[in-house]
Amino acid sequence: MNPYKNGYSVLPQLERLELEESPFHRDENYDHYIEEKKKACKSQQVYLLHNIFLTSRVLSYLEDLINIHANWVKPSYTLDNIAMQLQEDIAIHSAINGKDSLEATHICFPSGWRPEEKIGRPLSEIHAPIPGMNLSNSYKLAETASQQGPFKRFVWSPVFENKINFHPDLPKQKFNPSNPFVKVKVEKQITIPIPKLNCFIFILRQYLVDPVFPDLHNACAGMTPEQRKYKNIDERFLQYLSEKK
Repeated sequence: MNPYKNGYSVLPQLERLELEESPFHRDENYDHYIEEKKKACKSQQVYLLHNIFLTSRVLSYLEDLINIHANWVKPSYTLDNIAMQLQEDIAIHSAINGKDSLEATHICFPSGWRPEEKIGRPLSEIHAPIPGMNLSNSYKLAETASQQGPFKRFVWSPVFENKINFHPDLPKQKFNPSNPFVKVKVEKQITIPIPKLNCFIFILRQYLVDPVFPDLHNACAGMTPEQRKYKNIDERFLQYLSEKK
């Protein structure tokens, strides 16, 4: 997986999810993901509900989706029970009467953000810290995701440790030129529309891949200084990428 092949972009860049492509995965790392989720639940606010009524109505759609694509999940009646059997994180976002809002989350592996600070907020506020990203028309994007799709997109970051949970309360390694460890953490984001409820299910999968150094160098070098700071990229790492390409 190389989502940075064409450089760094803050545009949504939505792609259609193919009919045969499952939004859920169970691979050889399944047990590790579940154990990491259990650890996260002990120290982070993971399960948050803003609109309990809407979330309860979404669960039947989620159960149908799981029956088709994730038959290892045992019957459940809460978002918490469902999410703790999946490798992916789950959120529910609505677009109703001109306003969009994050209605529920079960996020164990956030990429530098706190779910408790985002619950109940529109996409424009959720993504406001990302340099260069302007979602002033976030309702239109949320409305599209609630009525059309499913869609997928990929977000990526170079990381310097072997983990997928980057909650801001956890220590974060910087690049060490004397003992370089470099992976690219990819976040696969999938939106599943529920037109009748004017909302969508947001499915987030985190995984680490080896870098393609020429492409990674070009993508990081093309960032603004603010974007590089946001992504934990310093001059030492840029120099390292320049030498590796």
